[in-house]
Amino acid sequence: MGFLANLFRTKPIEVIEAEERKEELPRELGLRDLIMIGIGSTVGSGVFATTGDIISGAAGPAAFVGWLIAGFSCILSGFAYMEMSSLIPSSGSTYAYAYHILGELPAVIGAWLLTLEYGMSGAGVARSWGTKVQQWLHEGNPSQSYQWLNEEHYSLLACLVMLVSVVILLAGIKFGKLFINTVTGTKIVVVIFIIVAGFTAAKVDNMTPFIPPRDEKANKYGFQGMMLGASQAFFGYVGFDEVCCLAAEAKDPRKIMPRAVVGTILGTMFLSAFASLALSGMMKYDVDVKELGGFYFSAGFQNVGYNWASTIVHIGEVGTMPVVVLISFLAQPRLLYAMAVDGLLPEIFGRVDKHGNLFWCTVISGIIFTVIAIVVPFDYLWNIVSFGILVSFNMTNSALILARTRDASPTIAYKLTGAMVACSCIAMFFFEKGFVEVESGGVGFLIAAMILLVVVIGLATTIYVKCPQNVGPADTYRAPLVPFVPILAITINWYLIAQLPAKDIGFGFLWISAAIVSYFAYGYRHSAGKTGWEEMLKNQLASLNEVRPSITSMITDQANLVSGYVPLENKPTLILH
Repeated sequence: MGFLANLFRTKPIEVIEAEERKEELPRELGLRDLIMIGIGSTVGSGVFATTGDIISGAAGPAAFVGWLIAGFSCILSGFAYMEMSSLIPSSGSTYAYAYHILGELPAVIGAWLLTLEYGMSGAGVARSWGTKVQQWLHEGNPSQSYQWLNEEHYSLLACLVMLVSVVILLAGIKFGKLFINTVTGTKIVVVIFIIVAGFTAAKVDNMTPFIPPRDEKANKYGFQGMMLGASQAFFGYVGFDEVCCLAAEAKDPRKIMPRAVVGTILGTMFLSAFASLALSGMMKYDVDVKELGGFYFSAGFQNVGYNWASTIVHIGEVGTMPVVVLISFLAQPRLLYAMAVDGLLPEIFGRVDKHGNLFWCTVISGIIFTVIAIVVPFDYLWNIVSFGILVSFNMTNSALILARTRDASPTIAYKLTGAMVACSCIAMFFFEKGFVEVESGGVGFLIAAMILLVVVIGLATTIYVKCPQNVGPADTYRAPLVPFVPILAITINWYLIAQLPAKDIGFGFLWISAAIVSYFAYGYRHSAGKTGWEEMLKNQLASLNEVRPSITSMITDQANLVSGYVPLENKPTLILH
């Protein structure tokens, strides 16, 4: 194969199905487990970690609408995840979908974006949790600052919660899911308490005006601030994507994965949006909260004289936020495992012990992200994580369009979809620039944005008419109105990306550049697609009903195949059913 052919090699569905049949990771997760994992991952990161900052630093009371906009966009993207997770029920989420549809290099980029979602967001929430614990200790004993527990570039508390998460995961998925279900159930009760008690104490004056006048100096409030809040709220919707990353450990994944995705999104949207509205009702968005230590729920209850409620919320935040770190980190080893199986990471990341646990992968990634949690403040991670989420959403939506159309129109489908996504991106950045800079030539950008959006609609219509869509397997979920719904989701996501600060978008593209470098440094030379897939399929077809090769031995065989020699003793380990 040529250079470009190697870069955009796609993973055949036969290989994905063969890996699924091996079931080396135990299928322990039912529908309730997946929804609890999803909500447990989202509600803490969104409600406790970011709600106050979105209200006071971006949108005011209109943060409620921002949460709904972000949730609506997630629902649109969720259709794509529901179909793709049903079609490809394997570990890796966007990485797996991109590998099957977009190609090997895009898959690696998708994996690095997911690392922002999983490992980096877990480290960020660990830092946010450390800040809240420090504030609570300071409130109880004002003569002590407890700053030494949570310095700006050194957090012992963040280190502690990351290490505990690693230990829990090493105990296995059975113990992990019981812990997650228990803590997530408690967290949901706490958030419902916040909503009910908060609305009881809310004052209409605090929510007036609902969309505050624009503050250009501080770059907040107004319609632009509401949209900025929507983009920042994406940090709180990361959970449904993590659910997809656990498809290889789900019972009957083709049936329950779509339900788990939509259940996670709707549950998160309700809890986060109404908790945000409750906080807006308890505290004026522009109030000086220096004495209270910040704009957050316990401060809101203190502001209305509900000190007893403030204590309950503090206990709930401190006690349940660590599960967000645990769940975020739960998906990270599964992602690295999927890459190692495909030869894009060293073999050690794909080793599975006799209990079905990813021991070495969990330990190594745990060390890396614990260091990040110790030294990198939460504010540095928030926006870049949102960038990663939104771009990975767009990759999955693009994969859905091509999954439907490439069989009948392999050339034109890729060209039209690529042009459509690019025009959508440019249009939204032009729209943002024109809307913000109307007084200095912004009208031209707005006109260009409108023209490009018309082009996007024309391209979508052309795809619908000229590219026949496949029927797909009978037992898979089918997303509605493809390609119109996916491109609408992509367009909204590009606009939300355009709201982020330029430096954070720049850091996002630097992260993508690092992904490309990593691929050429290791993955390009060791990819299983060069030789290993054919051998694996040969073994599967020869003895499908008798043996189940372990992933570890399979990767070892692939390394030997690359060298051109496969000794008899290195054949896949036989494991009796």
